[in-house]
Amino acid sequence: MTEKSPLFLEKIKKENYRTEGIIEIPKMFSIIEAPVESYLSLKKIISALLLEGNQEVILDYKNCEKVGLGTQVLLDIILIDFLRFSNKCRQIDRNHKDYFPIKIGGVNINNEEVQKMMFSVGSPVTLKVREQNFSDIIPYKLCIHDNEKEKDYNKRIEKKELDTTEMADYVIDSLARMNKKLTPTRIDDLCTVIGEILINAEEHSTTKFRFSIGYFKEEKIENKHYGIFRLVILNFGKTIYEKFKDDDCPNKEIVAKMKELSKAYTRKKFFSLNKFEEENLWSLYALQEGVSSVSPTDFKRGNGSIRFIDSFFNIKGSIEVDNISNLNIQSGNTRIHFNGEYSIVTKTNFNNDTFKVMTFNKSGNIEEKPDSRFVFQTKYYFPGTIISAKLFFNDDDFEKINQIKHGN
Repeated sequence: MTEKSPLFLEKIKKENYRTEGIIEIPKMFSIIEAPVESYLSLKKIISALLLEGNQEVILDYKNCEKVGLGTQVLLDIILIDFLRFSNKCRQIDRNHKDYFPIKIGGVNINNEEVQKMMFSVGSPVTLKVREQNFSDIIPYKLCIHDNEKEKDYNKRIEKKELDTTEMADYVIDSLARMNKKLTPTRIDDLCTVIGEILINAEEHSTTKFRFSIGYFKEEKIENKHYGIFRLVILNFGKTIYEKFKDDDCPNKEIVAKMKELSKAYTRKKFFSLNKFEEENLWSLYALQEGVSSVSPTDFKRGNGSIRFIDSFFNIKGSIEVDNISNLNIQSGNTRIHFNGEYSIVTKTNFNNDTFKVMTFNKSGNIEEKPDSRFVFQTKYYFPGTIISAKLFFNDDDFEKINQIKHGN
């Protein structure tokens, strides 16, 4: 874990927490929606596990009303790594076998929504402690993909396609329980959202693992039956900005364009310390069509990000129809939030070639500053990239009932 991360162990040591093995989980446990409280809880959990010599660590959910899926995954990764580390330490030095906690558990998980997430895809399930079936949920458990198992690029793409199909089938099966069936167009959009995020996570990861999880839940809104799908894909290592900023970045042409853009922003005094910095600009630029940190001579890509954003908007539709779906990208100190207020714009260059941009401003010009509500600097650094999507499927995403019966 890089020292920039709030979860860097040496930083946590200096905080000198005294949890006595009991950590209260906040009302909103989400590093996206409530980062201050959520990171504090995660830091205290790490302190209780590794630094304090507690024999037992208890997570108290009495005040918790919502758990973000991405934060749940982050907690699960911490717990998985801790258990592996502590088991190795016990094997090496049995005289100190009781230094680490021998029991980890959660109490007062009283909120129904928190219960459903925890016992269908959360820590009790990931750690094989307890799993519970719910009538409105089909669980899709945490998937950990080892990038180093397969060196061949084409075979890794094949594995990505299998993972995409598996997760898309999971959504389709979940909707089938509601007697709903996506249109072929929406299935294509869903597969693009999942697949392109997976391949982007894999191509830009600088560490061994890629993590993914899905969570589909039936919802009743104003007496209507809908499906909401949450998707989280994350990796650790260099951030989007760090990949391009690295002297060894193979796509020199794109880096040169980013540097020129930075000069233009500096001249216009668009940069603002701790609010909007070069990192945020480059991270946004990386989403545009034709932009990739991968060498253009190796793989003819660079449309992946704009493709999954485009497909996300296809599923979402207008903000008037769907104000629930959203997409968040957190990389380093950059947060980019999509809710439909700004959409993709098609532009034409000097050669009359068309290309798509997502600029978060009314002009559709990347040289103009994006709306600070949607692209901004965050206090807390995420050591890699985490992409979380919330997709609300409504009536225009489904085939009509008579079409479904005819198809059967």
